[in-house]
Amino acid sequence: MLSNRFKRFQSMVLAATAVTAVAGCASGPANPAGGNGDAPLADSEAAFGYEQTDWGKPFWDKWLDSAREEGRAEAVRSGQAPATAVATTSAATSVDSTGLKPKLGLYIAKDARESMTSYRLISALERNAARHGLTLIKPNELDEAVGGSDACGSESPLDCPRLLAIFPGIRGLLVVDQRGSGDTVTLESRMMDPDFDIRYEPLSTRVQVSDGTNSDVDIWSDRILDTAADRIGVAPWFTHTFALKGEDMYINAGSAAGLKIGDELAIHSEGSLVRSPSGQVIAWEPGPEVGRVRVKEFVGENIALAEQVSGEMPKPKDRLTYVD
Repeated sequence: MLSNRFKRFQSMVLAATAVTAVAGCASGPANPAGGNGDAPLADSEAAFGYEQTDWGKPFWDKWLDSAREEGRAEAVRSGQAPATAVATTSAATSVDSTGLKPKLGLYIAKDARESMTSYRLISALERNAARHGLTLIKPNELDEAVGGSDACGSESPLDCPRLLAIFPGIRGLLVVDQRGSGDTVTLESRMMDPDFDIRYEPLSTRVQVSDGTNSDVDIWSDRILDTAADRIGVAPWFTHTFALKGEDMYINAGSAAGLKIGDELAIHSEGSLVRSPSGQVIAWEPGPEVGRVRVKEFVGENIALAEQVSGEMPKPKDRLTYVD
């Protein structure tokens, strides 16, 4: 469990980020407290709006979604692998070639969260997430990230997606609503990318409520996770810093993501979104490297302490990518 001291860091940085988000004005990073005291990395909401469309870069050279789908189908036709296995393997590698697992936040409304249907949905998604190259962050964890901090003036994670991109550091927010009751329900799924403010079209699926392998719920979870992995795959794996500890900093990824002690991360303060002719975001290309940090120790499974190696001190808005 996080110490009370660490929770204070979390509340302070979320509150600082939220104040700038409401005010809508930019501010520079706050200096850490004097001595070895811990302090938040305060920053501006405007930091999330710097990406620009870049038509000069051939996105088709790097983001070959149709080729990946064709490869899956060909593997099935040739008998190299069953359809479910090919889909699972492709999803895991489509997120990032490093094998690191980004976080997918799952949100179910509180009044529906304690139903047997919700238990089965959460269980299926948790059971299958790792096979799709994802780390699942469950509804209660999202509530805890915003609850008690007054960070965004709301008790619902749905109103604070960009704050959740900083802590607990989700790359996708999956919202599931249940319609109907009894043995068959309709699952309405919405997904957003909190880092790049992308909101995708909702999906509606009618399923029979049962648990276990090859049940409707299990098949639904595989499809949703595969879709989530592809959508998160518009960018290479990255993480954010969210609080200081003396001269070191906390990052929102840990051993559950696949990080190891000694891993180095490159700091990118800029980048560009690449869009298709229809305007859909299909890629993020990191900007120039401005510094590096090194993973120093883990604080639980989903958080790590990092030390600066070179260059600039990272800010919460900066994206830190894995260095091979």
